[in-house]
Amino acid sequence: MKEIKKFVNDRNAALFSLDRARIEAFFEKYNLEKPANDTVFWAVVYKCICSITSAPPDIAAQASAWLLEHGMTPDIS
Repeated sequence: MKEIKKFVNDRNAALFSLDRARIEAFFEKYNLEKPANDTVFWAVVYKCICSITSAPPDIAAQASAWLLEHGMTPDIS
């Protein structure tokens, strides 16, 4: 249980920072595949943010707006 909480805290800190280097470091730390394509990278980040119910409203709104501007939806489906 402690490990899940640590992962969630690390994930949220990385994603909500919107700092690419910090997000990439999170991917590396947890051995997650990082999208090579820039648009796909940010789509993954923003879709993840939109799915986190505790995301700060301003960051969630920014994520949703970016996705819509790029012809995508905030939903993960």
